[in-house]
Amino acid sequence: MKSYKIYLSGLVPALLLASCNGLLDETVYSELTTATYLNTTEARQTILTSAYGNAQMRDYFYFYGPGMTSGETWNEYGAIESDFTPLCNFTWVSSHSYFSSSWNKLYAVVRDVNIVLSGIPDESGEARLVAEAKFLRGFAYDYLFDLFGALPLYRSPDDDYYLERASTDETVGFIEQDLLDAAAALPVKQDVYGKATKGAALGILTKLYLNTKQWQKAAEAAGQLIALNEYALFPDYTRLFRIENEGNSELIWTIQANPQAGVPFNANTFPTDYPHLPNQTIYASRVYLFDDFVNSFDPADTRKELIVTSYTNTNGEFIRLLGNDRSYAGKYEFDKDALGASYGNDIPVLRYADILLSRAEALNELNGPNEESVSLINRIRERAGVAPLELAGYTKETLRDHIFKERAWEFYFEQKSRSDKIRQGTFVSGAQARGKSAAKSHHVLFPLPQTEINANPNLKQNDGY
Repeated sequence: MKSYKIYLSGLVPALLLASCNGLLDETVYSELTTATYLNTTEARQTILTSAYGNAQMRDYFYFYGPGMTSGETWNEYGAIESDFTPLCNFTWVSSHSYFSSSWNKLYAVVRDVNIVLSGIPDESGEARLVAEAKFLRGFAYDYLFDLFGALPLYRSPDDDYYLERASTDETVGFIEQDLLDAAAALPVKQDVYGKATKGAALGILTKLYLNTKQWQKAAEAAGQLIALNEYALFPDYTRLFRIENEGNSELIWTIQANPQAGVPFNANTFPTDYPHLPNQTIYASRVYLFDDFVNSFDPADTRKELIVTSYTNTNGEFIRLLGNDRSYAGKYEFDKDALGASYGNDIPVLRYADILLSRAEALNELNGPNEESVSLINRIRERAGVAPLELAGYTKETLRDHIFKERAWEFYFEQKSRSDKIRQGTFVSGAQARGKSAAKSHHVLFPLPQTEINANPNLKQNDGY
């Protein structure tokens, strides 16, 4: 009998689900074994469903952390201000609850996947299940790597609890191989919306390559995704994010939500006097965009239409926001079916527009200004209603700068700004320019959660913490 040990301190309770029907019931449910559970495809699928659930990052750090740290957004008011302020001011510490929350949730994905993969017989013919599992593990490790850098790599339920961190190259290589394996076996379309697809695997792989500046591989992976002919830009940016258009051809991978398991985006963004239905809750917290960003859009740019620069409040008073660094990102409508603060808006993790701009960036880094890069950028600009770029006059540096501006206009409030600014080399210098004197070079990574450092004597903390 082979038992499956649980690793990572914060995750132990997740599988210690002891239960009994009576005082003399001796059946043990706190260990998953091939004899008691993992001997059917249905059982393995159940555990993989748990991994899918944990991969849906419906938490404050995922939604707000990138913008707060990059200077895209800022916050005031509400109990959550004490969590957001250290992110804005670069004064976060390893005991911040957001770090342990993300670590535990993503390593829960790894745990579930490793259990599934270890329980699949070689002759099972479950290639799609294996591919989905590897995608989810690659996705989880990729996001952990983006936050914390090199990782302890748990490949099997039998791995020692107290693993050291692998090297950066080994971490990136492991993520890459999982995503390559997934992309090779996953279908272009799935039978259920939300399952991993070939496009999702190629897309996350593209972003891994881009963020590690492997330009040739990034260009190739993006090109492979484009060649699938499965995705297209949604024609109207102002309606792209609406609930009625969820699952459209631009969305490659999303965080799915419904009012029963929703996201608190609007509840934590808009003021309590913003017009809303009785079933919609708004908290005291507010999250703002800066005037400099709002004013940077071309006047004709339709992407700016989703930014709320003024409103008439519930008392009939006109409130001006622009001019006070207090505009709101209104990409996600107030769900009419919301249950309190739980809104059913799906949130994009990866859009086709990101793949087009990623390939444009990679090709520019490889070749300097080129027709294809400019053409890819212009597809984005055409939808936004702004004039196309002309190749003449750009250098590699100036086209690079424009691509990052285009990304800011296209992806505001979509959790891209932190990794973009790190890749651009302006994450720390930009913070210092905003007056964040605490910002230092080591802040491009977050500290490993203190709970994990305490639990594993072989874990070494990131430099600077």
